[in-house]
Amino acid sequence: MANTQYQLEGNAPQLYERETVHTLGRPLAELMFSHVILQAGERVLDAACGTGIVTRVAAQRFHHLAHIVGVDLNPGMLEVARAHTPTTGVPVEWRQGDLSALPFPDNRFEVVLCQQGLQFVPAPGAALREMRRGLVPGRRLAFTVFREVPVYYAVLADALARHVSAAAATSCLSRYTLQEATTLRTLVEAAGFGAITMRVLEVKRRMPASAASIVEAMARAPYARDVAAVEEAIRHAIGQEVSAALHTYREGAEVVIPHRSHLVQAQRA
Repeated sequence: MANTQYQLEGNAPQLYERETVHTLGRPLAELMFSHVILQAGERVLDAACGTGIVTRVAAQRFHHLAHIVGVDLNPGMLEVARAHTPTTGVPVEWRQGDLSALPFPDNRFEVVLCQQGLQFVPAPGAALREMRRGLVPGRRLAFTVFREVPVYYAVLADALARHVSAAAATSCLSRYTLQEATTLRTLVEAAGFGAITMRVLEVKRRMPASAASIVEAMARAPYARDVAAVEEAIRHAIGQEVSAALHTYREGAEVVIPHRSHLVQAQRA
């Protein structure tokens, strides 16, 4: 991640690995690799790798890769990634770095992957140009970004706007900035890529449905300070309101929420 707003502190990287990776990151990576096939001998960059789920799935699926490098701005995420380094025989390296200024020479990789990272970068065009710079001419980029706001976060943002602040609601929705397909394609073309293909991937994510769990999740979010500034009764009311609004998605103690993403594949021109 290159946006300091999303720097995770304390035990947040461990919670991210335990909760978000389990329910969204791994299923999305598995789905992505049903469409993105890596070849023997390829050098792969996992850009904005987080706790390393794309690297782990790639190493498990494609045993004859030459090398995978995971890069992320957040040292806490990289610490968790190192603790989960795959032992499949594929050489793996973890590096700290910003997507807008990747710490690699030109033409280093045959494949650049980026799962749900580009939408957090303040200047996604600059990040795409950096990914292009790192690619061997004629080789491949594949990345995912959210296609739409999942209903869970749409409902939550509405409640935050009414009960907390417009800033909290904006923060809640800030990861959904690259939804529009035409704009996204134009951005990729402008960065110097061709042979662009796009498809939609859907993961049905299981999430806790109780009011208490929703309040707990808000306390770990980028807008946690805004939420903490309001009275406990208001936080509880937000949890109850969001939980009630999601009743049609409920399965037992959880809700099952569709998360749809664009998968963009392109070639360095």
